[in-house]
Amino acid sequence: MSGSQLSRLPLEIIIIILSQLSFRSLLSFGKTSRANYTYHILCMRHLHLAVFQKRIHALIAFLDIDSSWINCQSNIVEDSTLDRGHQIPIVLPQSTRGKEVIGCKSVLRRRSASSESRKQIRGNGNDDVPRSAPQTIRLQNEIFAKIVNRYGNSLVDLEFLAYDLNIQGATAIASNCQGRLRHLGLRFEHPHIRDSMLSRSYWLRPPEGSTAWNSLIGVGEQGKNIGLTRLESLVLERGSITPWQLCMLVKRNVKLRDIRLRNCSAVQPEFLNWLGGLEVDPEEPHKYEEVAPGASIQVFWLENCDSIRSERLGLLADKDDEKALEKGLEWVRALKSLKSISFRQCPNVDPDLVEKANETIWRLPEVVLPYPVKQYNSEPIEVDPDYV
Repeated sequence: MSGSQLSRLPLEIIIIILSQLSFRSLLSFGKTSRANYTYHILCMRHLHLAVFQKRIHALIAFLDIDSSWINCQSNIVEDSTLDRGHQIPIVLPQSTRGKEVIGCKSVLRRRSASSESRKQIRGNGNDDVPRSAPQTIRLQNEIFAKIVNRYGNSLVDLEFLAYDLNIQGATAIASNCQGRLRHLGLRFEHPHIRDSMLSRSYWLRPPEGSTAWNSLIGVGEQGKNIGLTRLESLVLERGSITPWQLCMLVKRNVKLRDIRLRNCSAVQPEFLNWLGGLEVDPEEPHKYEEVAPGASIQVFWLENCDSIRSERLGLLADKDDEKALEKGLEWVRALKSLKSISFRQCPNVDPDLVEKANETIWRLPEVVLPYPVKQYNSEPIEVDPDYV
C-alpha cells in the first residue's frame, strides 16, 4: 500500500494497521515521509522501556515481570499491563560502561589500580572510565526522557524499567503524558540482575524519598503546570515516592482503579489510613474525608512491604472480635469497590488473620496471603530418639 493510498483511510484504521508492525518496522516506516512520521508517532500508544547496562539485564527484567505478577493473576482481575505494546530493551552505550559491570571488558582491567593511573585516564578523557550507580541512573533517565519527549503525547500505556527515577525522567512523563496516559508502570526492583557496582542489598529496600516525584503531582519548581491527572492504573516497584506524594498522586487521578505497589517506601500507615478515610485530608488538615479516597479502587496490591502490620491470630483472646482482627488493617473495609488485594511477601502480616478477616468481614473475591497458611499450621515433625 502506497503512502497516498494509506492517507485515504480513516485515522483509526491507519493506527490499527500500523499497530501490527514491530517496533523496528514502525521506526522505518516513520522515516519514509513527514506524514508517515506523524502516523508512527500517533500509533505508538503502548511502550515498555527497559534501559540497562546489558541486553540480558533488560530481558531478565521483562521476564521477571511476567513470572512475578502472573503468579497472582486470576480470572477476577484482568491485568492490562501484560502482553500489550512494544517491549523495548535498550542497552547503554559502551562508553558508559566500565569494570563495575560483571563481564564487561574495561581498560582499567588491563591497567594498574593505582590512583595515579586512574587520574591519568580521567585526565585524558577516556570513555572507558567506570561509571557509578548514580551516573548510570542519570544516563538511563536521559535516554528514557528523549523517547518520552517524542512519543509522550500519544502514549496511553507507559512502563519504565531501570535502577531509579530522577527529576529528568519524572519531568518528561509529567510534561508530555499528562493528558492522555492511562497506565503508568515504574519498575525499579530487579533482584535477578547482578551488577557489581550495586551493593548486595540494593534491591531489598526502597531508596529514600526523592523530590523527583513532585513533577508527577504538579508541585514544586519542576512541577509547575504539569502532572498526571487521568491515570487508571499505577504500578510502582521499589519507588522512592513518599507517603504524601503518593496521596497527592492518587487524589489527583480520580479515575485510578488499579494500584500495585511492591517494595515501595510510601506504603506506610500514613498513606493507608488516608486511603481508607481514617486520617485527615493531607491538603485540608482539619477536614476528615466523608467518603474514603480509596472507595473506588478495585485492585490494590501491596507486596514485599514490611511497614504493614497486623496482629497474630494465635495471640488474640477473642478470634471473633472484628476490631481485633482488623487492627492495623482497618483501612481495608473502607475500600468498598475492592475486588482483589494482595499482601504477598509482607513479613509483618499474619496470613491466618487475613484469611479469617476476609471470611468474616471483607468477603473479597480475591485475597493473596503473605505466605501460604500451611507454612504456619504445619504439624511438628517426629524424630526417632535413636537418631538424636
